[in-house]
Amino acid sequence: MKQPVKMKDLAEALGLSVSTVARALADSPRISRETRERVAEAAERHGYVVDRAAQAMRTGTSAMVGLLVPDIQNDLYSTAAKAIARCCRERGVQLVLAVTDDDAALELHHLRNLRSARAIGVIMIPSIAPRPETLKLMRSMDHIQFVRHCPAVESDWFGIEDVEAMRLAASHLIARGHRRIAYIGSTVAISTGELRLAGFRRTLQEAGIAVDEDLIHAGSCDSEFGRAAMDRLLGGARPPTAVVTAGARISIGAYDSVRRHGVSVPRDLSFVGFGDSPTLRWCGDGITTIALPVEELATASTDFLFRMATREGQVRETRCKFMLRPTLIERGSTAAPNLMPAAEMAG
Repeated sequence: MKQPVKMKDLAEALGLSVSTVARALADSPRISRETRERVAEAAERHGYVVDRAAQAMRTGTSAMVGLLVPDIQNDLYSTAAKAIARCCRERGVQLVLAVTDDDAALELHHLRNLRSARAIGVIMIPSIAPRPETLKLMRSMDHIQFVRHCPAVESDWFGIEDVEAMRLAASHLIARGHRRIAYIGSTVAISTGELRLAGFRRTLQEAGIAVDEDLIHAGSCDSEFGRAAMDRLLGGARPPTAVVTAGARISIGAYDSVRRHGVSVPRDLSFVGFGDSPTLRWCGDGITTIALPVEELATASTDFLFRMATREGQVRETRCKFMLRPTLIERGSTAAPNLMPAAEMAG
């Protein structure tokens, strides 16, 4: 089996010292551009690949960043992953993606592997209930909590203004005359679910509208839950005139339920989605939705993680809390409520 080309082989072929080749491959300004280009061309010609394991032994870290997400089918997380990967690529760093399925044991497994591989750091969406071992491990390595925030760990957090997101959604419907507004969101056991529901409740209360608990559904973050919750709302004795969905996949499932029930949007039901996936633009005349600055948030969090990595040994007394504001995109899925009695609508 052919042995891989080593740096000393490359140095001998070029008539340079190993240290000069190493600096050239690292794009060091101490090496002339001509020499850097010559080394890069030779490395490509001979099939030289940097030995990341040896590099990690020398530097204490490997050229990789971990990204832990609960669900890659969620447009929010896939968009974030693409932006983070781009930021890593610009720095010559590999992004390692791990999907936890919101499983605390799997989350711990992935985090241990990243620590063992000496990752520079981790950007993570914490699971609903991280294990004590996970919390301890998080404290011992550079990491950023992304979108969700686990209060059990005092760490840097980059997220969305979730309360504001629901204020925008509910206020939009209230301004159009809706009073019987339903809510479908994720469990309040996670920070995003708790804050979004709080924002929805507060907006209704400030408008003098009593919150009907029968119209509140909080549970899983997936499309199946959104579909089942919408089924229950539409099958009730007094269906809502409008609904706010507080999760990207929840929106997809809820709208599928509306479509299967043959409910006319927005004539019979006004619908506000969450996120701005292409799917929401293609439904009917488009879904009014809460757009999230995911790419900007992902870029900011990655830049911050790399800055953390250059401050090894420095103790910070405060942690970063960075939030970006969402926006409402109005399309054709919201209108004034249809208050015509059912008998008149049928005839």
